[in-house]
Order: sequence, then structure tokens, then C-alpha cells
Amino acid sequence: MIKKLLLLVLLLFLVSCSIKYVPVKTENIKIQEDYAIWESEQLMFAAENKYWVEEPENITDYFTTFYIIVKNKTDQKIKINASDIGLLDEKGNQYDVVDTKYIEDLLLPREFEFDQITDISEDQPQLLEDWRDAKKNLILESFSFGVILPNAQKSGFIFFPKIHSKNNYCSIIFKDEVLKFIRSDVKQ
Repeated sequence: MIKKLLLLVLLLFLVSCSIKYVPVKTENIKIQEDYAIWESEQLMFAAENKYWVEEPENITDYFTTFYIIVKNKTDQKIKINASDIGLLDEKGNQYDVVDTKYIEDLLLPREFEFDQITDISEDQPQLLEDWRDAKKNLILESFSFGVILPNAQKSGFIFFPKIHSKNNYCSIIFKDEVLKFIRSDVKQ
């Protein structure tokens, strides 16, 4: 009985620590599942505040993460830059997209790269393998800025510096369009 109670308390603590922002429907923004979606004749942009659950697991300790989808609806190539997307907190403070190279520098120490280690101790191979998996996950799961081919789409995680947990809402800005999000525990 005590184990169940402790497990319940731990679960409640973990849920209370994790902040989820849900999309808010506005005039130009529709909601589908947990995505805020904006469309024009040329583009479709969808964003969801989604937790990073892969290695490196501590990304959400440092970053606010969103999963985005950008679809090119034209017959021409289009280019999407990190500067096309921003995050505003409820006070209007702007947060820019953080490059995955910065995340690697912060979370994936260079001394663990195979090409820089000449003497690996017995306890390091698993640690090295975990770091390689984390780096692979960053490459595979992150949004790749650049050219989107005609009638193609790209998707992946984008990372912003961690916004303060006291923020009740935030907004993603994409090419001057505003996608609003509110904390899931705040009544609208």
C-alpha cells in the first residue's frame, strides 16, 4: 500500500513538473490533434509543443521543444531559415531557434567522440555508445532548415531556450503569422 502511495505521489510530482502548451484556435489558425496549423497557397506550417523523449533525455531541462511540419505546396523550391521562426513568451520576450550544433556542444561532450579518444577505459564503451545514439537522434529528429523541394515537406523538432515555467502562454511566430499556445493547466 505504501509503495502504491509513493508511486502515486511521484507520478503527480512528475506530471506537475512538466508544462505542456496546447494550441489556441484563432482566425487564421486551425487546430488538428495537438497542432496549430497555418496555411497559405504556398505553405502549410504546423507546430506542436511536444516533449523530446529520446537521448539526450535532458534536452527539456534546457530547452522548450516544438515539433513542426512545413509543407511546400508550390512547384518551386522554397527556403526555410531558422530566423523565419521565433518564440514569444507572455511578456513578449523573443527566443530564437537554437542550432543543434549548440545543443551538441552543451550536452554531448567532445571528449566522448571516438575520433578524439585514444585510450578508452573499460567503463566508457557504453557511455560512448549512448552519446553516439544521442547525437544520431539529434540529427534524425531535428528539423533541417534549408530548401524544401516542390510539393514536399520537412518535419522535426526545433529548440528554443527554456521559457520560464510561470508563463501561461506563448506564441510561435512563423513568417509574421502568430500561432498561440496556452498552458494545458490554465483555463481559457
